[in-house]
Amino acid sequence: MRRILYLLIIFTAYSCGKKHVYHEFQDVNVNNWASQDTLVYSVKIDESDKNFQYAISVRHQKDYEFSNLWLKVFIKGNGIDTSFRYEIPLFKADGKPFGKSSGSLCTQTVPLTTSLPLYSKGDYEIRIVQLMRKDPLPGIKDVGVILDIRK
Repeated sequence: MRRILYLLIIFTAYSCGKKHVYHEFQDVNVNNWASQDTLVYSVKIDESDKNFQYAISVRHQKDYEFSNLWLKVFIKGNGIDTSFRYEIPLFKADGKPFGKSSGSLCTQTVPLTTSLPLYSKGDYEIRIVQLMRKDPLPGIKDVGVILDIRK
């Protein structure tokens, strides 16, 4: 019993100690996310030459009518001006949501496989818009950007 308690304390301390370099969610009008409604994230990189792991996290309603979410991501700052499209899968083929669910909301966090050019110290702006054919888009609650240093 003592050993289990000891391992639980160590696990909790380790998991609570992990901090993101950047972590922010932007609210979306859950009933009406229009394609021109841009989510803006201001990111400050304090160190040069770090290898980051990037992720986008989406909170959506369980009754969201599509299996995915297409986004366009724009990155600007420190001599960089680029953009790319990205698909976030939200539901499996059997209709069950990916990620975590709580009540009527689901959260899906997907690491970006695209290399983002944020290697230099400086200020960057990441902007995200939805690219779905239904506009305005109902069912998305918020979208987050997460940056961690790769080990």
